Amino acid sequence: MRKIDLEVHDDFVSPSYLEAIQSACDPSSTPWYFQGSQSLTDYDDLLIEDYGFSIGILPPWKHNQFDDTPIATVIKPLIYQIKDIAQADNILRCRLDMTILHDNYLHPPHIDIDQPHVACIVYVNDSDGDTVIYDHKTEWAKTYAESNNLPIKESIAPKAGRMVLFDGNYLHTGYSPSEHQTRILINTVLS
Repeated sequence: MRKIDLEVHDDFVSPSYLEAIQSACDPSSTPWYFQGSQSLTDYDDLLIEDYGFSIGILPPWKHNQFDDTPIATVIKPLIYQIKDIAQADNILRCRLDMTILHDNYLHPPHIDIDQPHVACIVYVNDSDGDTVIYDHKTEWAKTYAESNNLPIKESIAPKAGRMVLFDGNYLHTGYSPSEHQTRILINTVLS
């Protein structure tokens, strides 16, 4: 895999393909699954607002094996394109994430998995609720107590079709939208 620090690619997804993805994951017609903790491994009563919804595309226990679902069929070519750009050997996980209208809620900082990886986000819709990547690399843990007052490397606005690739050891998080009903993205982990 090539060395990736942080890359932002606007208009990464072509307009007609983006429209097909948006249609395939439209919350008014597609079942989404509740996540009691959107950011962390374990649910924590103290973080009751860290919830969201997801749709599995490639589960973490089946590397490189996409689910056999209509929505995975739509998204799979995009993930292969990202894999090629990252020059990755493996797709470790892929899911759709959706957070909903909330009063300026910042989810807990986290790292996606406990091995070296590249994280990828593709925004499905225009929304607010920036992704925050801290200028701090660390190892995976269940929580990150040291995350208060970390310097921000970059704050990235959700723009439909925008793709973000970054070293997965950067502590990162995102805001729920406070001006839009939903913030939908495709989250992929590669190695």
